[in-house]
Amino acid sequence: ENFKNYIVATVSGSLATLTEPFEGIGGIQNHTFRYYGGRGNPTYSRIHCSYDSILCSDEVIKRSGSMQAKLEELKPTVKVGVLVDRDGPSLLNEFTWRVTFLDQAGSDYKVNVLDSSLATDDGHFSASVLTTLVIDGEAYSKCSGSMIIPSNGGLVKGLQYHGRVSAINSIGYSSPATANNPQAPIIVPGPPTAVTLDVVSSTELRVMFSSPVDNGGDAVTHYLVEWSTSMSFENVQSSSIDFLEGGSPFFKIIQGLVMGEHYFVRVKAWNSEGYGIPQSSTPVSLNPHQTPDPPLYVRLEVTSDSMLTVGWNSPMSDGGDTITLYRVEWDTLATFSSGNSLPHKGYVDVDASVHSSYTVNLLSSKKVYFTRVFALNGAGLGPSQVSSPLYASPAKQVPGKVRSLTATPGTLHGTVDVQWQLPFIPHHDVPCAGTYEVPKECPTLYGSDTPCTDGGEEIYEFEVEFNERDDFLGSDGGRKIVTASLTSLEHLTSGRPYYIRVLARNSIGSGHFTSQHLSVVAP
Repeated sequence: ENFKNYIVATVSGSLATLTEPFEGIGGIQNHTFRYYGGRGNPTYSRIHCSYDSILCSDEVIKRSGSMQAKLEELKPTVKVGVLVDRDGPSLLNEFTWRVTFLDQAGSDYKVNVLDSSLATDDGHFSASVLTTLVIDGEAYSKCSGSMIIPSNGGLVKGLQYHGRVSAINSIGYSSPATANNPQAPIIVPGPPTAVTLDVVSSTELRVMFSSPVDNGGDAVTHYLVEWSTSMSFENVQSSSIDFLEGGSPFFKIIQGLVMGEHYFVRVKAWNSEGYGIPQSSTPVSLNPHQTPDPPLYVRLEVTSDSMLTVGWNSPMSDGGDTITLYRVEWDTLATFSSGNSLPHKGYVDVDASVHSSYTVNLLSSKKVYFTRVFALNGAGLGPSQVSSPLYASPAKQVPGKVRSLTATPGTLHGTVDVQWQLPFIPHHDVPCAGTYEVPKECPTLYGSDTPCTDGGEEIYEFEVEFNERDDFLGSDGGRKIVTASLTSLEHLTSGRPYYIRVLARNSIGSGHFTSQHLSVVAP
């Protein structure tokens, strides 16, 4: 495409009158470019122009344009530009240009006059140019930053402060620039207070807490409740509490937990600066739980004419919490609602870690007693389990099994020495107290100091049986009745092993033989 440059003679509104006829196609032009400003012929213009063989010759460049325009033409050496201010003329008819290079080039700029062709108007005097470095260049970062004020503190937390900034040089301060909005000194809030934890159900815990003593200088807008099965809060889960209009105390029900699993809980507050220090709950952990199931296999046994023994096994489920107590209750009515008082009606709580049986004493052989057992954990008493049989009356019984049976070869040929101790568990094999593994002594009869494992009647003799076979059906054997708790078996076959067992007897009858069948070789 061919282009022609026209000179505009006059402009009126949106109409431009050219200095010569337009030779192009009529209509509205697509683009209009202004190459040079000013009036008259561009060859006489004092407006800076870039070199053009027709419109901007070297002669035109020499006598046109400002110092700033000429320096900024030196691309790519001067990239950003320069700032130029001028003083003059002085009394000596001197002019001074001060040039500041805006490029971040440090002290890399050095200015020299390439060609000095200055001339005075009348030609009678000479003129010269001198360049002088006033200040070494420096590369500055952006004029921005931050400052903590005052450096030693002292502002009131939460109080709004206005701020402004002024620049300063060797001449003085600039006009200040004021921050758009005031700001208060703010830090993160302190920990929430009175953080407590309690059990709601077998799968739920409730955490309750109050606002921090220190809100950090800004409104607390929500709280974060965190929980984990780890004290170090690994694999932590959390939930936010955002509705605070009702004021403290606040609470959160933590749902979907595993029954019996211990959970650690903590709470932290949030303001515009972020979350503050968390506060652990009191207690630091809890396990969701419910009351335990009823005990299993509750048995009611007659121990003597004034004692009944109740035994039981642990419940199918402890409800997610350790069972701490068992409650044994007895009464003369099946509804456990009689008007009786002790000893014919009552209950006792026993340590679950120590006991799985209990013996009720001072009862009457003329009454019928019903019994039931409860298990108790942190949630309270669970449902009861009545005994089997449902009721019983105290009555004298046969003795229990003797214990600590030993048999050793005697000092004479064909003899064996046997000894034992009185029964420790009643004939029904349920310990009076304690557990099967660690049984406790039975109560004593009223007016006696001997534990009541004799069935309520004094043991007056023991029967010792020996035999060559462990089923005691062999032909070489016999029985021996004694009143003491030791004896010597005689006339045995030397070198033959013998099995030995012992039972106790009172006026009611014979107790059971010892479960332990000892074998010893007669010398």
